[in-house]
Amino acid sequence: MNEEKMIERLVQVSLDTARAMLDEYELVIPFGIRVFSDSEDVTMNCPADQNRDADWDEQIDLVVAELREFVKNENVYATALVTSLEADSEMGIGLQVETSLSSALFVFPYEKKDGQWKIEPEPVQSEPLRDSVFSG
Repeated sequence: MNEEKMIERLVQVSLDTARAMLDEYELVIPFGIRVFSDSEDVTMNCPADQNRDADWDEQIDLVVAELREFVKNENVYATALVTSLEADSEMGIGLQVETSLSSALFVFPYEKKDGQWKIEPEPVQSEPLRDSVFSG
């Protein structure tokens, strides 16, 4: 699979997982997704499962720490840190997508209409939220 297809798959799995969280919890709990240089696997990590008492910032820190370990110990091509973001009355799914060469934050605005979650197909690009998991 070429690099562009790997990133597309990473983003699609991230958004599908975020939508499932919205359906179940009405928010996106911080989680990580990674794709590999040597396989077509896509793997998720969600430390909130074992750390339910951690606050939001701690949840994000746990995801980043796990992603850094995976990058050190696995043949990871790209990662995504995925979480809910809010500004004023607007909500978005934040995807910080990283490779060893780049890091970018994409925000997909969403809202609930007629009992269904509507996620905008076109993201807004912003500055990354965190230091790179590849350089950490």
